[in-house]
Amino acid sequence: MTRSLAVVVGVAALAFPSAASAASLTISPQKRCYSSGEDVHLFGTGFSPTTDPSDTSEHVQVTRGSTAVGGLRTDAAGAFNGVLGLRLFSGRETRTYTATDLIDSTITASIQITVSSVRVGLQPQNGAPGRILRITARGFTTGKALWAHVRRGKSKRNLKIGRVKGACGNLTTRRRLLPQDAAVGVYTVQFDTFRRYNADRPVKDAYTITVSRF
Repeated sequence: MTRSLAVVVGVAALAFPSAASAASLTISPQKRCYSSGEDVHLFGTGFSPTTDPSDTSEHVQVTRGSTAVGGLRTDAAGAFNGVLGLRLFSGRETRTYTATDLIDSTITASIQITVSSVRVGLQPQNGAPGRILRITARGFTTGKALWAHVRRGKSKRNLKIGRVKGACGNLTTRRRLLPQDAAVGVYTVQFDTFRRYNADRPVKDAYTITVSRF
């Protein structure tokens, strides 16, 4: 079996029209844990405003610990809205994001979040096509249930694996992914939290399963 994990990362500036007297930083949606590959909105208020409409320079620097993530431009009220892409290849991590005003470095705001990697484990990895597998999953915070989308040519099946639990979307269960009489060939199995298949889901894990006759 081979595995694949899709993630995205980035910060982009948008408009955010509110104002505040003191700097603040918030994230939307608000959750106790976020999936690797997930995009969130990073809102900031109370920073130095952009008074010149033609000024396209960055006014706020966003960092994660000591690592620079990106720069953002504030609006006339000293606010910004950035799209923050989260990624983590293994485990779970608590991160602190800080926004620092580039005009007045004394103006800062921070927020702490928990990010989980996204992974599905299948055991045993070898055996008959219709074997019952022990399925373990973690990091699926984008929905209430884990789904497996099994594809081979025109054959398409969407299987509900079970409900994910806990802040970081974990699951352990036993299920059969392929029937006993599965045809010879290569099957792709994508795990995500959506009932309908979409190859472009940012939060997912995937396998290929080869069925052969000896």
